[in-house]
Amino acid sequence: MSDLGSGNRATETTGPKATRIATLIAVLAAAASLAGGAFDPDRFAFSYLVAYTFATSIALGALFWVMAHHASSAVWSIVVRRLLENTARTLRWAVLSFAPIIFLLPRLYAWARPSATVDRVLELKRAWLNTPRFLIAALFCLGSWAILAELLARLSIEQDRTKNPDLTRRMRAISAPGLVLLGITTTIAAFDWLMSLDYHWYSTIFGVYFWIQSILAALAALTLLILALEAAGYLKESITKEHLHDLGKLTFGFVIFWAYIAFSQYFLIWYANLPEETAWYLNRRVPGWNGWNYLLIFGHFVIPFFVLMPRTTKRSRAVMAGVAAWLLAFHYLDLYWMVMPNLTPAAPVISWLDVSTTVALGAGLAALVCRGCERCALVPSGDPALAESIAFRNT
Repeated sequence: MSDLGSGNRATETTGPKATRIATLIAVLAAAASLAGGAFDPDRFAFSYLVAYTFATSIALGALFWVMAHHASSAVWSIVVRRLLENTARTLRWAVLSFAPIIFLLPRLYAWARPSATVDRVLELKRAWLNTPRFLIAALFCLGSWAILAELLARLSIEQDRTKNPDLTRRMRAISAPGLVLLGITTTIAAFDWLMSLDYHWYSTIFGVYFWIQSILAALAALTLLILALEAAGYLKESITKEHLHDLGKLTFGFVIFWAYIAFSQYFLIWYANLPEETAWYLNRRVPGWNGWNYLLIFGHFVIPFFVLMPRTTKRSRAVMAGVAAWLLAFHYLDLYWMVMPNLTPAAPVISWLDVSTTVALGAGLAALVCRGCERCALVPSGDPALAESIAFRNT
């Protein structure tokens, strides 16, 4: 199948079929989750928060890579940019899927409960930890992400039609300040949605930690999407092992960066030894949760680090598919480790709602990305540097 020109969409049989299957799975899983939530609303609330941050973080990471591509005037990544744009555009639906969190706010956050005991810490943080400010901040963050993603995607698609090189400069002009805005809003969201689950605890590096997670998860999701499309017969003329190799190098680098940020947060808190900071880690050092610490160290860093170190593995489609799936799984486990000790502090208690909510939002994200691949070209055919990107070779 041709990848170039205006007709390179996933519109034959594989595109619509994948969309329908993903949509059906999402609907069935969502129905099961809502039914389960009626019987156990507390568990549903926490399971949904983990699933929501998991799905949204992938789209957030994709938006980062789109803007990083434009801000750096990168050439090699032009061939994968449209897939990132399609993933980032799902952020407009993240606004709607945030609604359950609004209704479940008192079940998730102690500070949002009318009957909450107002201690000294909560009293000092009330200017930030209050429902109106939380909702306004969420709307601002989600709205700005959706607008940025939609604007950049539309300009890119318009360039397919007009071949206007000036649109490249417009996208670059949007992306530079957009990256600053994305960094600020991602930090706010991480503080509000995750860190405030335990409002006594704080970490100034927590926003960076969540952002790096999102960036790495987006790379893993992009790799799986490329390999799935290749298996369906697409992208044969545009994405090569050279591009896969660069994705492998970026993945390798951000695996190390994730470990660096995770260690930096832990080391600084351990060294200062302040009770208001150490309590969060101590709650995850209890016998029931302590094993997860080592699971994340080895699963999220040590194993992928050594697997991705050789050049050959970064150029292997089978290895990259396995590593990408592995990293997405550990991204979910990392979020689970951050959220669930607030519900089951003694030990992890796995629930089928964890699975159903994640499948619902994960399949929903997949369906939206598949739909995007049907509606526009799989590569930005109007980009003036597309031919140079296709010819890219690692040195």
